Amino acid sequence: MDKKEIDLKKKAALISLSIGFLMFFGKIGAYWLTGSAAVLSDALESIVHIVATSFAFYSLHLSTKPADKEHPYGHGKIEFFSAGFEGAMIIIAAFSIIAYAVRDIVYPREISSLDVGAGIITAASVINLLLGLYLIRTGKKTKSLILIADGKHVMTDSITSFGAVAALVLVLITDIKLFDPIVAIILALNILWTGKHLVRESIGGLMNENDDKIISDIGSGLESQRKEHPDWIDVHRLRYWKSGDKYMVDFHLIVPYYKSVSESHETVDQLERRIIDSLGTKQVESLIHLDPCNPRCCHICTMPECGVRKEPNSKYIKWESKKIISLPTYDIDETGEEMVAV
Repeated sequence: MDKKEIDLKKKAALISLSIGFLMFFGKIGAYWLTGSAAVLSDALESIVHIVATSFAFYSLHLSTKPADKEHPYGHGKIEFFSAGFEGAMIIIAAFSIIAYAVRDIVYPREISSLDVGAGIITAASVINLLLGLYLIRTGKKTKSLILIADGKHVMTDSITSFGAVAALVLVLITDIKLFDPIVAIILALNILWTGKHLVRESIGGLMNENDDKIISDIGSGLESQRKEHPDWIDVHRLRYWKSGDKYMVDFHLIVPYYKSVSESHETVDQLERRIIDSLGTKQVESLIHLDPCNPRCCHICTMPECGVRKEPNSKYIKWESKKIISLPTYDIDETGEEMVAV
């Protein structure tokens, strides 16, 4: 990763943390003025934002460190820990909000200074909306899950703020104070959904869960070059995992058994360039295992001239996602089910 991208990530995280502190003090002030459960829920969300963003800032610093002896694949996996931590903090905040709201339903509180409180929270919600959009855009640009997760959290905070304003306006118009804790509970449920999504994404990343789009992008990239490389006979057992903005890809490629070592090396170089183009990043490490062809490959081989061919080419198998992650074509029966590998 170049220094410019690293600096951009750190700048975004620092801006998020600084604004988080400002939002917290503003919302706590609004709660002291109003005594509103909805405003309190918004302030609690800001506490979560500060804690989570602090951890995200540390994680971001760690994730940009190069690989070392103890961490030969780098430190990028910390991004998934950070996203999961942020999601867990959001879930805790949601349950806290619900608890306070239920308390206010059972034991109603006096709400005051609604107009001033609404003004403070409206300003906070607009600032958080702009911050969230900035973090998500920067996260996508730099392929940083930490910034994207933080951006989604801030966007959730913004929605919570708008909801708190709506609660204050409803109470101001109708003088029905029950609207305040009810809106707070609705906001908490929305926050809970966001937290659950971040935790789920974090677990998927730590467990190296496949992303169909990434598999499809790799397959499409290889498929687009097959006509130029008829010696690429069959691709199978493709796997990948991600660490920060870095991809590790490995798969098997069947090639003519009579290719020389230097020709095979050139094939690997061509494949690596193709994968880099497909994923749109140079942060790719690949491990390509070359398998020699055998007579069972002849019917899917498109080599125009082959002195050892046992039967003519009679079948074309497109390298789609399901195909390239499975066993070799000749180990898949007519129903599409994998047979015992040889």
